Amino acid sequence: MGSKGRFVLLGLLLILAVLCRSGHSLECYSCINPVISCDINMTCSYNFDACILVKAEVGRHYYQCWRMEDCEWDYISSALGETKLTYECCQKDLCNTEKEESDTSHLSGRTTLLATPLLAAAWSLCL
Repeated sequence: MGSKGRFVLLGLLLILAVLCRSGHSLECYSCINPVISCDINMTCSYNFDACILVKAEVGRHYYQCWRMEDCEWDYISSALGETKLTYECCQKDLCNTEKEESDTSHLSGRTTLLATPLLAAAWSLCL
């Protein structure tokens, strides 16, 4: 592989390292008081690995960082003191919203991990 190919490969690896940063903390919408909509985002502490949106009685919606293992109706109902509720737990940044967003608009780290070796192999074949 020529020096040009090495620089390209090094550049691809650098991009991969930036896209796949380790220790990324989850961000969730988080409003202390139950409201219809929430636009305050918060970086969750290390022990919270999910976001939750709980819809309770009319006008009371809860947006918080949560633990995925606690995403069960009984636990949520007890923790929030609500008996009539629906909920959704998710594990992507700012996913606890009612807005529809396309999952295809985000390039995931796994996709990048798969694509980088393929691009490097294709590049080395072209040199």
